[in-house]
Amino acid sequence: MLSWLWAGLRSLLKRPLISVSLIATLPNGELVLIQRADDGGWSLPGGLIDRGETLAQAAARELREETGLNLVAVERLVGVYSSPDRDPRLHAVCIALAVTVTGNLQVGDRHEVQAIASFPPDRLPAGPYSHDHARQLQDYQSGSVILA
Repeated sequence: MLSWLWAGLRSLLKRPLISVSLIATLPNGELVLIQRADDGGWSLPGGLIDRGETLAQAAARELREETGLNLVAVERLVGVYSSPDRDPRLHAVCIALAVTVTGNLQVGDRHEVQAIASFPPDRLPAGPYSHDHARQLQDYQSGSVILA
């Protein structure tokens, strides 16, 4: 019995997790970035999709938890990023979405988010960026849909 349970657990641990990142645009056209508490890098809001959630539900929850903002609409798929080394903590496939949002910027989870700010798309911070979020922003600005 224990060997069957351990084999099942090992099989699950081999699989990547699924996450979402959000390229969030405010009504004034600025993009929302968070500064991560763990590495100080700029990042897109987002996180892991919880069991029982849809992608849209996870996007709205993560946005609200990290930034205090409300998701108005999903505008488009930016890309799906699956490189095993895109996140140094674990292998997570990330689905990047362009979304429109409303509300006031407010740091939610202080364990994850050190600061939050919005920037005109042509004046984003130079970096450093966490994970592969600089690439996701570049792909967003190119208008392409990426499978990487």
